[in-house]
Amino acid sequence: MRIVFLFIGEPHQIFHALPIAAEMAAAGSDVEVAVASAGHLPVVEQVAAAYPGFAPRIKLLGQRGISRWLRDRAVIRHPRLPILFGALRFLRQFDAIVVPERTTTAIRHFLPRRTRLIFTPHGAGDRAITFDARDRHFHFALVAGEKSEQRMLDVGTIRPGRYAVNGYVKLDLMMRLEKTRARLFANDRPTVLYAPHFRRDLSSWDRFGRDVIAWFAAQDRYNLVVAPHIRLFAEASDADRAAVTALAVPDKILIDLQSDRLFDMSYTSGADVYLGDVSSQVYEFLATPRPCLFLNAHHAQWADNPDYLFWTLGDVVDDLAALPDALDRAAAHHPRYLDAQRERLAESIGGDPAGAAQRGADAIARFLAKDAAQDKSG
Repeated sequence: MRIVFLFIGEPHQIFHALPIAAEMAAAGSDVEVAVASAGHLPVVEQVAAAYPGFAPRIKLLGQRGISRWLRDRAVIRHPRLPILFGALRFLRQFDAIVVPERTTTAIRHFLPRRTRLIFTPHGAGDRAITFDARDRHFHFALVAGEKSEQRMLDVGTIRPGRYAVNGYVKLDLMMRLEKTRARLFANDRPTVLYAPHFRRDLSSWDRFGRDVIAWFAAQDRYNLVVAPHIRLFAEASDADRAAVTALAVPDKILIDLQSDRLFDMSYTSGADVYLGDVSSQVYEFLATPRPCLFLNAHHAQWADNPDYLFWTLGDVVDDLAALPDALDRAAAHHPRYLDAQRERLAESIGGDPAGAAQRGADAIARFLAKDAAQDKSG
């Protein structure tokens, strides 16, 4: 069987799926990789370096036609649909297409009947975005943990026999890549990671972002890393990005709006306190349980709302005036949240992340073998 791992979204999604390709290739599967831009290639190389002997064929898509025109003129940074339809001739060669996003389901009727679409998630948060109706169009899906499994079963986006729980692949990869990371700051102050979400109706950035930076700039007790979801500033102008990065303060405030460090866990591994809103990055941070604070910038009625389950893992701040006291209390309050952090992490990522990629590879291989046998018998 020919299998392609397809990446048409942002490069950070590669961390969540390519390790599975590496494990499948090691087991003898015919695996190829297709990416939407040259910017994806360094991330592919970073992952491949963690798996000696993994050297897949790589296809660079979107190099001509409307998708090239849209990207070159910065009309659309990642023109997913034009890339997909432009790549149909290439994609129709494969027996299985593995993706970490849902847009690919748009081409399902243009693929051969034999071609199986397989989904692997690129997050394990609590937002309802985890439960997308398009998931019903996949022939098979991987699920990070029991929390997502139960909710997806409840809403009918996965069904028994057509999914497997395998754990959180990105954390599995990061364990392979783990090395002595350089300290984020050359001082002994505790470091706070501020990681706002990209959706403006959910993010704390517009209401609180600049004021958060200003408060940290005026004090000398904490360092701050401002590392939003990479999509928050993806469509911003160079001038807008420059205006924000200019707020950095050497050896006190680090601001990163677009580098690869936003998704390689440099910041979630190196910080002491998490400050965020609704980003699933909190679960990557909690791979090592630590104090968390959450900014309620939209007056959300979050109590008992499963979309805000992670807000039960730390104090919630409704008014920025309360942030200084919340930070000072964060370490003392952490023991009251520690057990819940461990429980939620286990539910979200399936317990020990070691082996998640291998479990995902085995599950896909079993599904494809069983599916092929049923086709022959049918």
